[in-house]
Amino acid sequence: MIVSDITVWVEGAAPGESLTYHQGLLGIDRAPGSSSLPDAHRTTLDRIAGHAMALAENGRVLLVQRRLGVDRIAYLAVKVSDDKPRRI
Repeated sequence: MIVSDITVWVEGAAPGESLTYHQGLLGIDRAPGSSSLPDAHRTTLDRIAGHAMALAENGRVLLVQRRLGVDRIAYLAVKVSDDKPRRI
């Protein structure tokens, strides 16, 4: 997945649809030195997570987490309804 994949998804998603953009421990997996991910993967993940946060700050998605197991969490973006008021 790349950043543009989230943009395309959010434009076409129906309210309530979700997209899993990471599974693992996001804070650790994004951090240089802490992550066991290859640098290129970690850098891409950092961009994707930052873009998901920007979409949430703009009121386009809600960010939620679902525990999958010990040290494994699914990070999801959920498309909000287009008729909801946006945060300013």
